[in-house]
Amino acid sequence: MKKHLFFFAVIFFTSSCFAFAQNKIDKYCQVIIGPKNGLTTKRIAKISFGDNKDLFALKDTTVFQKLHFNVDHMVTETDVLNYMSKSGWTLVDIHSAFQYNHYEVIYFKKAFDISELAETPSN
Repeated sequence: MKKHLFFFAVIFFTSSCFAFAQNKIDKYCQVIIGPKNGLTTKRIAKISFGDNKDLFALKDTTVFQKLHFNVDHMVTETDVLNYMSKSGWTLVDIHSAFQYNHYEVIYFKKAFDISELAETPSN
């Protein structure tokens, strides 16, 4: 009897865990840190979520506004890494790029619940 009761308890708790599992999807962004313009040594960061807005559309658009406002005014890689980490983003890759000047390209990802994403029209 105890074996059956234990078995049913295990089945119940296992199935309830799956019932509450959230569907997560990773979304990515890129931060480029480089010269503000070609004539100065002042550096500035710019964050990008991609050109196709349907691939990364959140219901709460203030997330993008807050990231743009804070990251786009930073000037060092360390500030960007600390801020993005504090905001829940995970570092994916960093690499240097040279095109007339030196740039740092930093990629981040964050798992979003599917319910946080805006529905996009299917093709």
